[in-house]
Formats: sequence, C-alpha cells, structure tokens
Amino acid sequence: MKAKIIATYGPGMDSMETLRELLKYVNVIRINMSHGDEKQWAEFASKVRSVSRELGREIALFADLPGPKIRIGKLVDPIKMKKGEEIALAYSKYSSNTEIVPLDYDIHKDVKAGAEVLIGEYNLRLKVKRLDKGRIICEAMNDGEITSHKGIGIKGLSARVSPPTPEDLKRAEFAVKNGFDFLGISFVREASNIKRLRKYAGGLGIIAKIERKIAIDNIAEIAEEADALMVARGDLAFDVDIDMIPIEQRRIITAGREAGKPVIVATQMLASMVNNAIPTRAEVNDIANAIASGADCLMLSDETAVGKFPVEAVKMLAQTASNAEQFAPHMNGFRVTSINGGIAFAASQLADNYHTDMIFAPTQSGTTPKILSTLRPMSPIIALTGAEKVRKMLKLSYGVESMNLKQYKTTDQMFERVKEIAKKRGIKKYIIVSGSPNKKGTTDTLKYIES
Repeated sequence: MKAKIIATYGPGMDSMETLRELLKYVNVIRINMSHGDEKQWAEFASKVRSVSRELGREIALFADLPGPKIRIGKLVDPIKMKKGEEIALAYSKYSSNTEIVPLDYDIHKDVKAGAEVLIGEYNLRLKVKRLDKGRIICEAMNDGEITSHKGIGIKGLSARVSPPTPEDLKRAEFAVKNGFDFLGISFVREASNIKRLRKYAGGLGIIAKIERKIAIDNIAEIAEEADALMVARGDLAFDVDIDMIPIEQRRIITAGREAGKPVIVATQMLASMVNNAIPTRAEVNDIANAIASGADCLMLSDETAVGKFPVEAVKMLAQTASNAEQFAPHMNGFRVTSINGGIAFAASQLADNYHTDMIFAPTQSGTTPKILSTLRPMSPIIALTGAEKVRKMLKLSYGVESMNLKQYKTTDQMFERVKEIAKKRGIKKYIIVSGSPNKKGTTDTLKYIES
C-alpha cells in the first residue's frame, strides 16, 4: 500500500507479540503525552525500537504534545448523570467531592449561559445554566458519565493560552533527548505557534494538529510552516459543527497538497473496533473517502491504545486503504514555485506517460520525494538517502519508500548505485530525480533509463 499508518501506543499493544505483528503494517508509532510520564514514554520507545530492529523495519516515533487542553481533574469516583440533572464545574487543582467537578483550567470568565459543554467523545453533553461564584452550573442534555482526566470542549471557545505551553516544551525536550522523530503541536492557532515550538524541536518534524476553527481560518500559513498537518476530528468537533467536519477535512487536505506537506486524518477511523472484531460499513467508507480525497496517512488512537483488537484494526485499515488507492487524486493541487517542484512535476508526468516501474529520488533533505508524493504518480517512489532522520521524516508521505544509500562523491557514482539497486529489484524502466552530490536543495536533474 502507498498510504501510511500511525498507531497509538497503549495497553492494547503492550505485549511484544502484539507489537511485533502491528509493526509489520505500521509506519509511525504515536505516544500520547497527555497521559503517563517520562519513564513510561521511554519504555514505550525502547520497545518499539527493539521490535523494529528485529523486523528490519525503520519505525518513526511521534511525541504528541497535549497543548492547552481543558480536562476534568481527579474524581474520587465516576459521576453518572441523568438527562436534566445539574452539576457544577469549577477550576480546582484538588479532587472533587460529589458536588463539584474539578477542571484543570479556569474557563469561568470565558463561558456564558447557554453554552454547550461536551465531555469526552460526545459521551455527555451539558448546557450551561448559570454562573455562580466561580462555579459553572450545567444541566445534562443526555444520560452519560463523567470520569477523571477526560477532555472537555466548549463550542466556539478558544482557550486564552496558545501552544506550546511550558509543559509542552518540557515534553519536547524529552522527545529530542530520546530520539523521537516528530512532535505534534495541539490546538495550533497560527504559524507563530509552530515557529516558537521549532526553537525547541531540535530538528524534529512538527505536525500541526488542526483542532480549532481559527486554525482552519489560518490554514494556508500553518501548512507552509508545519512539516505535516493532522485533521484531528475529535477536538475539531468541539469548535465547529459536527456536520461540517467532512467539509473542513477536505479544506485541510487541500491546503496540505498545495503546500506539498503530508496530511494525516485521525479520530474514530475504526472506533467500533475498540470492542468489536469487525468495523461498521460507515467506517470503511470513511477510510476510503479519506484516501480518495488525498490524505497521505491515517491514524488509529483508541483502536490500538486500549482496544481489544489492535492487530485486526491495523490490518483492516491497511486493507481498506490499499483498496481505495486506485481512486487517489492525481497531479492536482500542488503549486509549482521552485526548480525542485518543476523537476518533480516533469518526472511525475514522464513516469505516467511512459509507465515506468519506479521513480528514484536520491535526497539530502527529503523535499523532492515529498513533492513527488503530493503529485501522486502511478509509479512507486524510492527515496535514497544515508540520513536516517530524513528516512524517518518520509514515513508520513504517501507512496514513498525510503532506502539507505551509501555516500557518493560524484553524480556518476550516484547513478551507478541507483542502477545496482534497480538491477537487484528487477526494475528495468525507471526515472532518477537528483541534484548535486551531498548538497541539499539542488534538485535539477531528471534522467530516464530503460535497460
């Protein structure tokens, strides 16, 4: 398959046997830093590296930073709510009693009577009735349950704090020291949020998670600054009407394609498989539609983190995405604004017109393979680089396989090494897109070879 898969680490994949089976299909492992601590994250990363070495596969690690998310604090016990019952929410660093639900962020000044509060994945909807001495008095709009540390959303509310938070920066420092490959910035509002995180990112790729309406309004500048975009549909549904999510998903994917950046679609791809061995018809259609609209990468969250059928979920995702790839968009969206882009565009057209077996892209930075990926040529793309960091960065790019290429000093040496790889794979008709040896950003050569 050409689409890439991200799986979220958690108890659902904690056994080495399960992890070993999952990593046969997965390209990136996400560690959600909203939960756990540094010791746990280091253990997770170590397990992934150990199994990936055993399998002979390079797996990228993605540290997902929590950002300024509003969460329920520590509850003594879960609180069961019936429709029409009232409950009070209030900012508090202490555990609750049975009368007040603690929040880890002070939203009292930001909400008004009539606002809708959503807890978890729409598990419980509350309506703000009144404000009373720091307390937010709400009425349950449906039966549901409130549990510790669940995220909450208030439609139309953007928290005053912008990412990255001080806690995000601490986690980013940990990710850099422990050899992660990507950082996810949550609740991004504008490009300046990404620029600030980049100062602490140590060269890690930054994935901008689009979870706010304001981020969609600023999507062009965010796409230019980020290394990848994520359609984070769970929290996005707190800020825009849920019936608009498919439209906003298309807008985000389009922005990513125009900027030549990979786009991840996330949240509830196979939610029913948390508890069931087979998905719903709607879920498999959702996966296929994401691929058909131009998504590069699909992400599983609870399905692999806490689900009962993590391996089955990943296999189903892979199979469905692979089947849908015949409908993936072709040659549209990307703006050619550089020599790199023009050469990649020409290579993609030539490959399709001559039905080549492969496009080889020796690269120092990964830029040209990313552009080729955005153009969606019918030929597979192999990025050749001696830089492990670049190979890991390309784990999000549709249709790109990365291989280690021994260092070369001249263009002729590079061509000879590509020919050796092609011969070993039985590839007879291919294109090489390259630049000056060992120099970044110099792609200026297109070579067609037929043996």
